[in-house]
Amino acid sequence: MAEHAGASADALESARSLLAARDRDLAEADAELAEVVSAAHVVATEAIRKLDAINAQIEAAVARNTVTAPVEGREFARFLLDKQREITDVLIVARAEADAKTRVLQRLLDRYRVSSTPA
Repeated sequence: MAEHAGASADALESARSLLAARDRDLAEADAELAEVVSAAHVVATEAIRKLDAINAQIEAAVARNTVTAPVEGREFARFLLDKQREITDVLIVARAEADAKTRVLQRLLDRYRVSSTPA
């Protein structure tokens, strides 16, 4: 019976060690998740701010624009093309950041999954 109690105590200690290791891993994953979500929020907020600024510039230019000559029309077209490039740049950066965050989240998802086999 003493052998059985010793085996049970060893099994219990082993289970506690595994749970403690899992708890540490999940705490690290939680911290990384919080960092990723926070960074994604910053990127999205910055992209929105930039797009709002571009929108305000375009609206202001349209409101004051009185194209009466071909030169003014070409100048306004260049302005709009520049703004289109700025919008594209903002979206490319935001998409790249989103893709990077998605990869991190996929990796974290694997860490959160419970394994059916002992580690």
